[in-house]
Amino acid sequence: MGNRRDSLKRIKRLNRATEDHDFIKKYSWEGESERQGGLPAVVYVLIAIGAAVLLTTGILLWMHFGHTGEGSVVEEPQVEEDAEPEPPSPTYAVDDSLVEEPGAQTVSEEMPTTATFLQGPKGWKKRADWSGAWGDKEYDGRRFAGFGCGLCVMANFYTSLTPYQCSPIDMYKYAKKVSSYEGGSAIDWPQIKMTLEATGFTVDTGRKPKKYKDFQQLISEAKAAMVVISSSDDDSYWKHTPGHYVTILGYRKEDDKIFLGDSGDLKHNRSWIPLKTVYKAIKKSNALHYMRVLDYDPSKDSWKHKKINGDWAIPLYWSDKARS
Repeated sequence: MGNRRDSLKRIKRLNRATEDHDFIKKYSWEGESERQGGLPAVVYVLIAIGAAVLLTTGILLWMHFGHTGEGSVVEEPQVEEDAEPEPPSPTYAVDDSLVEEPGAQTVSEEMPTTATFLQGPKGWKKRADWSGAWGDKEYDGRRFAGFGCGLCVMANFYTSLTPYQCSPIDMYKYAKKVSSYEGGSAIDWPQIKMTLEATGFTVDTGRKPKKYKDFQQLISEAKAAMVVISSSDDDSYWKHTPGHYVTILGYRKEDDKIFLGDSGDLKHNRSWIPLKTVYKAIKKSNALHYMRVLDYDPSKDSWKHKKINGDWAIPLYWSDKARS
């Protein structure tokens, strides 16, 4: 009897303790979802599974493709010779008015028949050899000093490698006649090629080879070359130069040096420098990197221009006798 009485007392105490307590909410999926803001717990399971799948996919993709670490060198692809070049990055000339005071000019007696025109006003103010009044004038709304480097290179080719001659401004006017060049800006690779071919030259273009020895061979086999350089790629020789055409007018195999025509720098112009210096400074972001002169045929020269027009500083060593 005592046991029954004790059992009834325990039941009453349990009923009072659990009064108004919802066991369904506490121990069922329904109760769990209510405590978590109303979403069923199965949703959280699915979210966890989805996150795991995404993480696994990312790891697999990383393992398959790999990555390029900071400082890695990615070689730019070669462009086929006959491929249509994309529009080049803007090329800006170096205004030689910003170049520091040059020392005494050294005349290279080894290259007395090569022309190396200057483009800016500082050279003309000093009447430095190969400078001209064009350096301090505007053409089609812009100063020649700001865009004339490519035209100086072309005038260097024509005056150095043919029986004829011209100034950079003569070449500027002719390029506007025979190509799509409109003037007042840097001349582009297709316009350069078209103009040079109209003056009897055979030229080819290309991009920087991956191996230096291949570039060395390309230059050694050419009569002359035009290269676009930038201090952004290498500033050991050219400083503060976002883009600039320079002329290669000779190559010496014995010391691997080239004879440089640099229209934007009085100190660089007419100097022998290592070919590797040019190779390192090639502007890789440009559509094309170099143009080589392979041959000249006077029968294909529709211009045959005979005079360097305009006021210019004629070097003492420059004469028709030296050219004959």
